[in-house]
Amino acid sequence: MRFLHPDQIAYWYKKSLQKSGYKELYAFARDFWKDLVRRGSYAIPPGFVARLMERFLSVPVGEREPARLEFPSEDEYLEKIRSAEGADRLEGIFLLTGADRDPVVAQGIFQQIIERLPPFQHDELVFSDSDLEKSFALVQAIPGGIDVDTALEKIYARAIDDFASTDFRFYADDIFEIGHPALFERPADRLFYRRMMRTMKGISLWTRSVFTLKEESSWVVTKFGEPLVLPLGGYDELSNKGTLSSLVPSELAYIDESMAFDLFDYKLIENQLTYFKRDSGAVFRIRRDVLIKINLSEFFEHERHLGMLFAWCFNFAEKLIETFVKDMVQVIIAIDGYKPSSLDDACGFFGHFLREKRLDTRIRLVTGLGDEQLGKEMRSNSQNWVFSRQKPGYGVHVSVDFPQTDDFAALNQDEQEKILGSLINSSIERMVKNADSQA
Repeated sequence: MRFLHPDQIAYWYKKSLQKSGYKELYAFARDFWKDLVRRGSYAIPPGFVARLMERFLSVPVGEREPARLEFPSEDEYLEKIRSAEGADRLEGIFLLTGADRDPVVAQGIFQQIIERLPPFQHDELVFSDSDLEKSFALVQAIPGGIDVDTALEKIYARAIDDFASTDFRFYADDIFEIGHPALFERPADRLFYRRMMRTMKGISLWTRSVFTLKEESSWVVTKFGEPLVLPLGGYDELSNKGTLSSLVPSELAYIDESMAFDLFDYKLIENQLTYFKRDSGAVFRIRRDVLIKINLSEFFEHERHLGMLFAWCFNFAEKLIETFVKDMVQVIIAIDGYKPSSLDDACGFFGHFLREKRLDTRIRLVTGLGDEQLGKEMRSNSQNWVFSRQKPGYGVHVSVDFPQTDDFAALNQDEQEKILGSLINSSIERMVKNADSQA
């Protein structure tokens, strides 16, 4: 393997940019490409990086050539990325995070995208960090025996083949990671996250999608309900005293195209919805605090089992919030008992994961608290539920015990996920049946 000299690196950089239609990159884009090279992506063309960034940013990434030459292989590869399954959600990430206008924020997202693409490879494009820096100090770049056009065609031909052979797509996990470039604070976090997400997917296949809720008893509404006046979906009469401020999103959201064309549809088309008088009504949201308490054993010294536990806890908490979506649900996950060697790191990542998901105000993780302290974590004016092995003496208790036996460990992962999904189903079913309990 022969390292390129600074003048060859400079020629590769300049010629690649010209092929992609650029004279030079602005500092932020150039530094991003250099950082990719330092990470080992020697063969990634700077022109490709520029055009990929240009696809999602609303700010220019460099100075353009007056006219760009045809570059079919690069065009084809960029189009394959753009049309890959899940790629349509990438633009939303940039818009929602403001990264389309902020190159600093955008670089972390682009890093995540490029890491998922098949690596760019070329045997002759290898150079040191010091020579890379020296190349940008040169006034003139000379070929030095490197055929950039041939190298680029070879790079893109291999990239396109690798892209097709891997059936490349952006999965839901990828989209979440890409949109949260600061998700992994430690190198081990990514592996733990992957284990956790794999189990979460498996468990979700076995959890029920819908639970039929009972009508709230009057005493539950009186004791734990909080009234909230909401606009209802219909209208009772027309009025000429409406204002723009009376419009609510529901007036524009629910139109059944299968129904006959009526006055509501006509007023929508004519932009006259401000003249509808709205119905309104009071909805009582029930305050519910849920404690999920797990006593750990040596079973969780295995990191895969620990990842399984946090996956189950998250699926359980998320399903509780989804089931009682009308209510003000707060879930507390309490870890107690044996302390595995990697528990602190796992808890740290899980807390960070909840913050990135923006669920940290709905789902909380606590460790090492006794029953009396846990009781104080729950609101006094809410209906309190406790899912645990033993009854703590407060709240409505539902007996739940996360399996920690050798027999459970010996099962294949699909069977384990089926058991854990069924455990969530039976637990929530018991909560639903006893939602009006005064215990």
